[in-house]
Amino acid sequence: MRRNTTAASPSLTRPIMMLSVFLLSLPLIGCNTSQSDTDNTVTATQTLKVNTFTLQAADHYTVEREYVGMVQAGQQANLGVELGGKVAKLWVDVGDTVTAGDPLITLDTQMLKTQSDELTARQAQVTAQLELIEANLKRQRALKSKGFSAESEIDNLRSQRNALKANYRQLTASLAANQLQQQKSTIYAPYDGIVSERFVSTGDVINTGSPTFTLLASSRKEAHIGIPAKQLPKLAAITDWTLRIGTATYPVSLLNPGANVERGSRTVKLRFALPADANVINGELAYLQFHDRHDQAGYWIPLSAMTDGIRGVWNVFALRSNNAGDSVSEAAPAQTVERRTIQVLHANSDHAYVTGAIKHNEKIIADGLHRLVPGQAVSPVKKLPLPLDLSQSEATQ
Repeated sequence: MRRNTTAASPSLTRPIMMLSVFLLSLPLIGCNTSQSDTDNTVTATQTLKVNTFTLQAADHYTVEREYVGMVQAGQQANLGVELGGKVAKLWVDVGDTVTAGDPLITLDTQMLKTQSDELTARQAQVTAQLELIEANLKRQRALKSKGFSAESEIDNLRSQRNALKANYRQLTASLAANQLQQQKSTIYAPYDGIVSERFVSTGDVINTGSPTFTLLASSRKEAHIGIPAKQLPKLAAITDWTLRIGTATYPVSLLNPGANVERGSRTVKLRFALPADANVINGELAYLQFHDRHDQAGYWIPLSAMTDGIRGVWNVFALRSNNAGDSVSEAAPAQTVERRTIQVLHANSDHAYVTGAIKHNEKIIADGLHRLVPGQAVSPVKKLPLPLDLSQSEATQ
């Protein structure tokens, strides 16, 4: 009996074990089916949402250019002396305001005054000699009438008188020259202005022509600005000019359209007259703002919509319908990312003007390009406006 029981045990145990394994595997199969359904649901609900931007075609773009120059006085003279001498007195100093005719500097005139006294004395001597000659002539004529004087004596006295008169005229001219030198020993302001520099001090001995002061005219202030020669035809159409100096803006008028290209800067210098009430200082920087228009078709896009591509080119990500090559409306549940190559024509701090494999009213992804790859399915959620309404603002320029 024991042997029959032992032999039947293996045959009964095997079906029982298989049944147990099958029953235990049923929950696992259900779990796997539930997990697969969950993964499909998550994949369907996690399509990436992106901000979109609708391209608007433009026929031109404008570059804001700014050219810099300097404020200069209408007149700027380095006042020098016509005669050399010792500086006796300085009437003004740097920063002083003067009017035309005010004395600026006086040289020592002691030697000139001594020469003037000498000339005056010599003139008096000649006058005395002339009086004597006239008296002698009168006497000789009286004697001649009585037959006691020769004609030669009278001729000799006449010659001496003429020589003394010539000497008197020479002394008079020398005395006038001396007075003129004394007058020119003082330098006077030729116009109203401000003393900007002083080159001498009291006691200095200066030569003829040495500069003493720099005088800047207080009226007719100007701004000199260099412009590239190629921009002159575009600037010729401007009638209302405006310059920015410091924080203030001034309306100006063009005095000189430029005569030649300067060798150093290779620019043409334009002269602008500032208003009489302009509160500016000589040497301040003046800025001329110029809207440089370029007639070339393209599109304004935000910088965040650009990404670098292969071999240094720029790309944007456009939206493509899953069923067609063109972009579809934002109501579509999902669209595909497509890489497009563009060329940047101009860029500022926020936007770029581009052209390339894009077209009007096409939608591109506005930001977050680092999260995307070409061919990825995305869902647009909104459309960004044209940056800063650039197309409308440029149309008015």
